[in-house]
Amino acid sequence: MAVTLAELRKIETDPLRGSVMDTMLMESNVMQECPWETIGQLSTTIVRYADLPSVGFRKVNEAWSESSGTLEQRTENVAIMGGYIDCDKVIARANNTIADTRATQQTMKVKAMTYKFNDKFINGNPQSDPEEFKGLEKRVDDLYNEGFTGQRIDVAGGSVTEGILNSSATRHNFLDKLDQLIYAIKGHNPNWLFMNDATLLAIRSLLRREQLLDTTKDMFDRRVDVYGGARMVDIGVTADQTTEIVAENETTGGGTTECSIYAVKFGVGEFMWGIEEYPMEIDDLGLVSSSPHLYRTVIDWPLGLAMVDPYSIARLFGIIASAAS
Repeated sequence: MAVTLAELRKIETDPLRGSVMDTMLMESNVMQECPWETIGQLSTTIVRYADLPSVGFRKVNEAWSESSGTLEQRTENVAIMGGYIDCDKVIARANNTIADTRATQQTMKVKAMTYKFNDKFINGNPQSDPEEFKGLEKRVDDLYNEGFTGQRIDVAGGSVTEGILNSSATRHNFLDKLDQLIYAIKGHNPNWLFMNDATLLAIRSLLRREQLLDTTKDMFDRRVDVYGGARMVDIGVTADQTTEIVAENETTGGGTTECSIYAVKFGVGEFMWGIEEYPMEIDDLGLVSSSPHLYRTVIDWPLGLAMVDPYSIARLFGIIASAAS
């Protein structure tokens, strides 16, 4: 059975696991929505349609021509994410601290893990680091190379030189491309549109001017912008708190600084979903035998992504979010 981390949190009874889940859900929209399948192994085989069988017509008393569809297999791997949370017992036992030191270190570690997951959800590249799972950017590139060219959309055919807020013409050109991105997803209804903060603010301004902006709330009652039924969020920064996960360092159009939007639709066995060898484990080991002055907590989660339908994801690139060129 596959459920989201948000649903698991509702039935979690262990306070330590519950506090870790709360932090992850607070820091990641992906974690709120992505369903997880426990596969019990380090990889899983995905089967998807390659070619459908042909269908024709026949005359009375004639036979049909035989035709069979073909399938193709893909392997999706998990990556082992986690770490130690160590705290010296003299600090943990100090009475003059304003907060529980071990709890503070745990929160910081879990935030860093969540930022790492968010980053690899977009930028994961096992070719450069075999310990990572493959993220959306590489998956879209793979689809493009396989012939699914509609899943990678250029805002202006490689010649964009103006910000999307520069004029009415550029605003409407961008909206046309944003509609194309949404339409590229199966059913034309992605769950999320992931971007950086500058792009989100520019789109919010654009949609407000055109009276097209809608909003909803996430599980923490925070505002989420909506367009075309898709929720739009800033996926945030890496653990250094400054580096944008969706960076403004693309130079595909006219040598300008550009960025992208990623559209995603989740669904286990149907679209995109998360895989785990086993559910996240958090163990308080107490004092470490090899270093008896340290309290240690271990967080361990072997996880990855799986995707069946090539129309589960798409990317709109070449975006200049600034108001001036």
